[in-house]
Amino acid sequence: MAIISRKKIRNIYEALPKLNCGLCGYGNCGQFAKAVAEGRASPFGCQQNPWSGYRISQIIGVKVLAYSYQFQPTSVPKARVPPWPKALRGELRGLSQTVDDILVRIEKLAP
Repeated sequence: MAIISRKKIRNIYEALPKLNCGLCGYGNCGQFAKAVAEGRASPFGCQQNPWSGYRISQIIGVKVLAYSYQFQPTSVPKARVPPWPKALRGELRGLSQTVDDILVRIEKLAP
């Protein structure tokens, strides 16, 4: 079995909504990300945001059609995201460390 990089798992995890709802069949988004990286789950398994499957497919190197022949979007509006307040930047650093801690614990769960 090929060794799965923590970076790939982290990139998959970052593409998810991080709601830990369990609708994908896994206990949390971190476990789902690891399963996708190992090829045990579909990149489109997230029920909260099925569109994240397209981003995850790019991360794992699988090409998929963006739409079927029945649905062809004419335009996609550009997202307008305001700049992050300084108070949230510090919180984001803390969350990033929490994500790293979660990934380490997930690796320890693997047989």
